[in-house]
Amino acid sequence: MVIAIGVVALFGLRTCVASRSDLTEFGSDEAIDAELTLQAVTLEQPDVDGSLLWRLEADSVTYSPETQRAELLGLKGEFYEEGEKIYTVVADEGEVEQNGNTLFLRGNLIAIRIADDLTLEGELIKWQPKQGLLRMGDFENETVAAGGELRSPVTISSPTVQAVARSLVVNNKQDRVNMDGGVTAKNKAEPWLTFVSEALIWQTEQSLIRANQQLTVERFATDEYEMLTDRLVGGSGNVQLDENIVTVEQSVQLNSLSEGLSAKSDRAVWDVNAQTVEMNQPVDIAQPARQLTASANQANIDLAEQIIYLIGNVRANGAKNDTRLAADSVTWETATQQVEAEGNVRYRQAANPAATLSGPRAIGNIEDGTLVVIGDESGDVVTEIVPEGL
Repeated sequence: MVIAIGVVALFGLRTCVASRSDLTEFGSDEAIDAELTLQAVTLEQPDVDGSLLWRLEADSVTYSPETQRAELLGLKGEFYEEGEKIYTVVADEGEVEQNGNTLFLRGNLIAIRIADDLTLEGELIKWQPKQGLLRMGDFENETVAAGGELRSPVTISSPTVQAVARSLVVNNKQDRVNMDGGVTAKNKAEPWLTFVSEALIWQTEQSLIRANQQLTVERFATDEYEMLTDRLVGGSGNVQLDENIVTVEQSVQLNSLSEGLSAKSDRAVWDVNAQTVEMNQPVDIAQPARQLTASANQANIDLAEQIIYLIGNVRANGAKNDTRLAADSVTWETATQQVEAEGNVRYRQAANPAATLSGPRAIGNIEDGTLVVIGDESGDVVTEIVPEGL
């Protein structure tokens, strides 16, 4: 098979050929100079030690000596790393370049990583076996070189998470998937979470998603992803996928839509399963519909029970009667507006009637401005303020 030998000599590939062409018509010189087309071909690329880098079966292969490229149609195959099969792949067509060290596969692509069932779908893959890098999507300017401008996004999914991106790079040796170009990922089971950033890093073995720029995590009521319940945004952050714990930092904002509540801080840890958010940096909280605001050195928010625990230098303000509450700690039930304040409590209201009180503890309704300030054991004083008309 003179043509097959010519392909091997020029390309450095190990080629198994089942051809329906009459190969005996061509001499060796013609095989090198002419464009060659082979049918039902299996191509294999070994490394210097003889270990396979990849194997592809194609319906047809056309080799051009001028460009030193092999073009493949209707292909399926496997990618290897250190002699171990790590991906299965199917595609409409492909090209082999650089003596077999680079593959471009195009059209209706599906690549599956065998170890963890990580599935990649899109229109273009670049496989560089010696570097252990798999690139997919609209990467750099190589889409033009490999067959034209790419517009379709890339889908990557595991049994638990699915993501869509403009491009991605899978580094198998470092267990890292870098996704770029406006990335949206979501859980495939409860809790129904989405993770959105311009770029995400997915460490699949550690079940961790990281963002070095703004990260938005949203929770939805159902798998239809239509009814939004909570949103957490930060300048950077990560998601521990197996435990559903979200950590964000830098200009953090939490919005709980069910409570009409927002909270701002510089760090937040959201335990989605427990429905709690811990903010251990200075925090500002607002409930606009109730015209209530609060601030503290830190806060723990129980979204399920609708309770906020404010700790350290607490300040709470209500628009009705212009009320002001200060204390060392405050427990605030956001559904009923009942509060319990402890430690150096100071309460003031500007109207109805105007008053200023202090004591070690207070209980009451911060929205209505009806609080009872309780004195300590030595003073044993209880003062109640009830605005007119109540």
